[in-house]
Amino acid sequence: MEEDANGIAERVSKTGATEQEARILRHLDEAGRLFYELPDLTQTDRQTCAGHVSALVRVLASRVAEREHPEGWFFSEGHADR
Repeated sequence: MEEDANGIAERVSKTGATEQEARILRHLDEAGRLFYELPDLTQTDRQTCAGHVSALVRVLASRVAEREHPEGWFFSEGHADR
């Protein structure tokens, strides 16, 4: 469990994600890896999986960017042009 906590802390440090977001990222990594290990997976299935996992990662990245720089995002409550 300590190894897991260290891995999460490292993700938090590297990405700016919260601990909860870092845990989600870890699970997304694992889900993508496990999906790719399925037998008889078609190229279309691989591309579909990658697209969906990437989309979820981008949602988390957007949260970090908005939290770190709310003034730069039109959809942020902290945006100055509202």
